[in-house]
Amino acid sequence: MKKLVRDKIPSILADDAEFEVLSNEDYRLSLRHKIVEEAKEVQNAQSRANLVEELGDLEEVIRAILTDASINYEEMDSLRQAKINQKGNFSQKFVMINNKEES
Repeated sequence: MKKLVRDKIPSILADDAEFEVLSNEDYRLSLRHKIVEEAKEVQNAQSRANLVEELGDLEEVIRAILTDASINYEEMDSLRQAKINQKGNFSQKFVMINNKEES
């Protein structure tokens, strides 16, 4: 089983695991898988402390994806702000019950 790990893990687990360096294409694909893995861990967090930790891990993967795609954080945040201005955020806790366009 191949799993993308943080940069210091090979030296931490030196004799207990094998590692290889991914190609750029495989790295991009692994980051996409890793973000889903981390999002599931956020979803399953059982305590505030665990939630904070998992959100930090998710943020780290997001930043790695941004770096790999040559997108700076400010560019992403600017688009996030524009979307808030256009569609709002999630603070009012709305959930869609049905969509007449899909019927």
